[in-house]
Amino acid sequence: MVPRRVSDTKAIVRILTQTFRASHLSVASLLGVAGFLYALKSGRFRNLNLLFSGTRQGDEDDDDDAILVPGLQNLGNNCFLNVILQALASCKDFRSYLQWVIDDASETVSGQEDEQFPLTLALSDLLQELCTVGRRQSVSSPRQVMLALTHYVRNFNLTCQQDAAEALLHLISSLQEEIVVCYRPTKTSNLSDIMFSRNLRMVAAPSEEGLNDLKRWHKHLRGPFDGILGSTLMCRTCSSQISLEFQFFHTLPLSPLLYSGSSNIVLGCTLENCLKKFLGAEKVENYFCHRCWHVAAVKYLSAMRATETDIEKIKNCGGDDQCDCKASHHLQRMPWSNSYSFILKQLTIARFPKLLCIQVQRASLNMFGESVKLSGHIAFPLVLDLSLFSPSSIGLNIEKNDMSQYLNPEASSRNHGGMYRLVTVVEHFGMTGSGHYTVYRSVRVASQEEEDCEELRWFSISDSEVGRVSESDVLGAEASLLFYEKL
Repeated sequence: MVPRRVSDTKAIVRILTQTFRASHLSVASLLGVAGFLYALKSGRFRNLNLLFSGTRQGDEDDDDDAILVPGLQNLGNNCFLNVILQALASCKDFRSYLQWVIDDASETVSGQEDEQFPLTLALSDLLQELCTVGRRQSVSSPRQVMLALTHYVRNFNLTCQQDAAEALLHLISSLQEEIVVCYRPTKTSNLSDIMFSRNLRMVAAPSEEGLNDLKRWHKHLRGPFDGILGSTLMCRTCSSQISLEFQFFHTLPLSPLLYSGSSNIVLGCTLENCLKKFLGAEKVENYFCHRCWHVAAVKYLSAMRATETDIEKIKNCGGDDQCDCKASHHLQRMPWSNSYSFILKQLTIARFPKLLCIQVQRASLNMFGESVKLSGHIAFPLVLDLSLFSPSSIGLNIEKNDMSQYLNPEASSRNHGGMYRLVTVVEHFGMTGSGHYTVYRSVRVASQEEEDCEELRWFSISDSEVGRVSESDVLGAEASLLFYEKL
């Protein structure tokens, strides 16, 4: 008797062979199919019978197991976009955000919503459709979203093999570009240039007018994926904080732990390990610390019996980049090396986003400069506690800053401010630059046992094919993207 997996694989190969003879496929399509077949051969589809049986599985199980969510049509190598759309459909805060924008737009641009917000409307409609559960397998089309998105990303071909994480960033930036027309701060605001740049630097507290614009920006424009990373440069030698900069982020790019000198992921690597690596302190080599230099200069002048005037000048200097103390003829012979200072750079999550998207960076270069995929399992939890990686957990006092109430409003409730629940997992099969994307997404459905209660169901989706899976199947995935929703 031929095993079920082998017979399914042979049937798929036979169908694909007939398709090749009857159509003209691109090299990218062939590579995608090759990655898909490789996944079948290696047993990567742990639920093959669910993936290709659709609602037929319901014939063997009870009616409760027959509940399915819609799949999505593949309009030509756009599986990378389909998994992102399915992932966003499981993000309640994102759907609510789109609906809020639409409701608010009806007051500001009444009668012109279709013209002013084509992507927002198309995306909201599709995500609502993808949240509809039923006992029949249905397939939705992403065509309207793709048409609206093409207007903003003309150089990003939506019908060619692309990276799913890059597609998500293009989608978010396109939405912001569409929405920003109505919510850009006034030109007179001293925060206008800061808020719409990609980097923030704390130089002074903004004026009252600037804070009002910041509150307005938070209310109207800040999306659910918008978080803020803080980058701190510290000198352990003189115990000074050299700089504190902030940068917006939509996804956290985490690198897995690898065995030394290889491209193999360490056995037992966890998501928490990757977060610690990303947010860990890093030594900065050959950095000139002005404060350390001034401290050394005072000691040198004292040893050389310099005048009190010269010593006081060095002591009273602010020690910034613009001072001319080094030009003093008394200090031209002072021995100095940047290695005297121990400089550390550390990233922190200054503001937690409502929706956290973690990108596991699985592409790497081998010793020959060739792009290779980092295969291997990285354990990730159903509930993630990010409060362990907040500023105060590593000894920084960002919360005490005058801007902290706007950058990290959850700081006052740290007991639950950093707790996240897993809602979607995106998995990639094949090699870098080709292959196939599938997605596991969670959906809340009405409980069959208790009234007014909901149950969490997990589904495995490959374009138009949908099947039920268990939590253990989800946790066993080799994740490329992880979507967490704030509790």
